[in-house]
Amino acid sequence: MQHQSHARRYTEFFGTPVQLGVNPQISFSAIDALRPFLTVNESMWQVFEPDLRRRLNELDATATTTQRVQALLLELIPSNIATIDEVADRLAMSKRTLQRRLENEGENFRALLNETREKLARHYLKETSLSGGKIAFLLGFEDPNSFYRAFQDWTGQTPEHTRHNIHLN
Repeated sequence: MQHQSHARRYTEFFGTPVQLGVNPQISFSAIDALRPFLTVNESMWQVFEPDLRRRLNELDATATTTQRVQALLLELIPSNIATIDEVADRLAMSKRTLQRRLENEGENFRALLNETREKLARHYLKETSLSGGKIAFLLGFEDPNSFYRAFQDWTGQTPEHTRHNIHLN
């Protein structure tokens, strides 16, 4: 009876049915696992980091440097630590080696960072009602105006115009 009471409380808290098992675990649907975290939570990061690191190492065997950088940028941008030094450190290579490998694949770090920021911006505009200022913060921009200018450069449109067009379609 007590387990049912706890399960009910967890279901209410998480907003989804909870199944009791032998070992505690959290499972995400594939689509949810691909979504970026909107905020940084050190406690949650400590829970997820070992598995994410293991999966990143598995990716290492088959993924291109570009793909590995893009995966890391999705993690680092909302934390506002998406620098080439941080990415190189997490990939266990020097900054110069990272630059050289990206160049061999016809890419560069700045372009990948901007491309990933644009994709995240479009995701936030489509899937959330976050203000432009909050999106700017999540993308690591110092101020909203810098985000607006960058978004205009990427798309030729304002974030509001893009959001409006997305919701029309």
